[in-house]
Amino acid sequence: MRNEFSRAGRSMSRGGTGTILAAMLVVMLMPGGRALAQEKKMETRPAPDSLYSRMGGYDVIAEVVTDFVMQLGQDKAFERFGGGRSHNSLVKTKQLVTDQICNLTGGPCDYIGRDMKTAHAGLAITDAEWDAAIKHFEISLDKFKVKEREKRDFIAMLQKLKGDIVEKGKDYPTKGEAPKAQN
Repeated sequence: MRNEFSRAGRSMSRGGTGTILAAMLVVMLMPGGRALAQEKKMETRPAPDSLYSRMGGYDVIAEVVTDFVMQLGQDKAFERFGGGRSHNSLVKTKQLVTDQICNLTGGPCDYIGRDMKTAHAGLAITDAEWDAAIKHFEISLDKFKVKEREKRDFIAMLQKLKGDIVEKGKDYPTKGEAPKAQN
């Protein structure tokens, strides 16, 4: 009986392996589902007149975002936003911001992060902090020689997000303060 199982196992193993390899080959060659979506994504090119293309594409956007995030990290006024976060968490945030801006400018990126209202709820971002962040973006855009028209369009694009990021009428404690009593 043992010999029959051994022989059957060997022949099944050879036949099974061939069947599995054939199935894998069919699946790999047959367009469908995710593979088809990826092919379509790769075929989609940003419009030449998109802000993404006019700025210089992904590399310029990634450089601008990296520089912007570095500036915020060095600005004491923004210390409360980055404190206590791991390096990995900061890298992920930078990637999400890059993907979002790439998408908003008409590039081929998919943004998988949260909407801006949810992502910034409870941070008590003020108008002054918003304005300072915009200045940091302008410095980064200048550093990477983004042309004036594209810079204006980029800042105008960001300004559309302000209503979901800046919280009006919230009274949050600043770093080191005790929470204020609620009425």
